[in-house]
Amino acid sequence: MKTRKVIIHNSVSLDGSIRGFDVDMQAHYAIAGNYKADVHLIGSNTAITGIQTFCPEIPKEEPGDFQKPQRDSQLPLWVIPDTTGKLHGLLHVYRRFDLCRDIVVLVSQKTPRDYLRHLEERNYNYHIVGDHHIHCPQALNLLTETYHAQTILTDTGPILNGVLLNNGLVDELSLLVHPVIVGPEKYPLLGNVTQNITLSLLATEKLPTGKIWLTFKCH
Repeated sequence: MKTRKVIIHNSVSLDGSIRGFDVDMQAHYAIAGNYKADVHLIGSNTAITGIQTFCPEIPKEEPGDFQKPQRDSQLPLWVIPDTTGKLHGLLHVYRRFDLCRDIVVLVSQKTPRDYLRHLEERNYNYHIVGDHHIHCPQALNLLTETYHAQTILTDTGPILNGVLLNNGLVDELSLLVHPVIVGPEKYPLLGNVTQNITLSLLATEKLPTGKIWLTFKCH
């Protein structure tokens, strides 16, 4: 019997963009926290965008960055698929975040060896789950079996979310809709979905700020 639940959560404009407007970060992360996920699954591009936005000056690594943090085991793991080593020299920025238990990296058979050595030297757990790209069903099974993840929450962009949706791996869609239209410069959350996907509305909630939280069940 399936016990794992995969939830896509993101903040979007009325025309479905995840960029080009001011995201209500407080509400966004409050909703994410309500799910009490065991794993937060974050695409490498999204991780880099987050660093560029919130940490434009990368701090130098310190001895503590080479060790696993000793934090509450109830905190979520942050899992980042990164087959090409985009986050080489950047992962410590996220490892220092005190609401994250630690970082786990998903790689492939083609991931550069120097990146794998970089991860090993810093005591990051990494797993090979694919030949060239991440094999998402295998990756989700690994997270369930190895890390006992029952709730996996994505907070990422169209590439990873598209792969998950196209493979029928998503159980629930959570959207914090902002009352703004981005227009031609929009970057659509669901822009990589390649098939019709049937949804059922689970709940709607209007926030005092005028934003609406929508949740859907994916069939």
